[in-house]
Formats: sequence, structure tokens, C-alpha cells
Amino acid sequence: MAKKKGKALKSLEKDVAKLRKRNDKLAEAIEKTREDQATAYEELRDLLEERLPSQDAGPVEHEDDSPDGDEHPEATDAAARRAEELNIDLSSAKGTGAGGRILVKDVEAAASRA
Repeated sequence: MAKKKGKALKSLEKDVAKLRKRNDKLAEAIEKTREDQATAYEELRDLLEERLPSQDAGPVEHEDDSPDGDEHPEATDAAARRAEELNIDLSSAKGTGAGGRILVKDVEAAASRA
């Protein structure tokens, strides 16, 4: 009787090990899918930022705007992130987006000139 219990226990341990291994593979696949989704979402958001016109009609001048050029030029979030990655000052990029807004392609062009 003890021999049968031992065999059954070993068989169950093997099954559990197989299930754990399969579960680990599924967890890795889920994580990869989440990473792929996040990347795709970020790429889509960047494309939308670049291709859709700005919600405002253009830059609005305010009395408190500093004419001495200390302000940062308007740029998409994606362009600002890319400028940081490439260590590019946004003021060195010429904006080609709506209202002179700096896009990712503008930052990359500035980086190629630098």
C-alpha cells in the first residue's frame, strides 16, 4: 500500500512540476504581450501627436511671455522625450508641426545636424 502511495505521490509531483513550467511560460507570454501592447500604444500616441493638428489655433501671446528666448519652444511630449534621449536642446530644433510645434522628426533632424 505504501508503495502505491509513493508512486501516486511521484506522479502528482511530476504533474505539478509540468503545470508550474507551463504556468511560467504562460506568465512570460502574458508579460511579453503587455510590453508589446505598451510599445504599440506609445507609438500610436506619438503618431497621433505628430499628425493631428494642435487643439489650439496657434500660439497665444501673453503679456508675461518672455521675449528674451528663455522659454522652451512648444513641443509634443514625444518630441521632448526624444530630445532628452538624444541629448538635444529643443531650442535647436525648428518646429514643423501645427503652429510651429516641434515634432519627433524635428528633434531627429536637429540631432543629425549636431
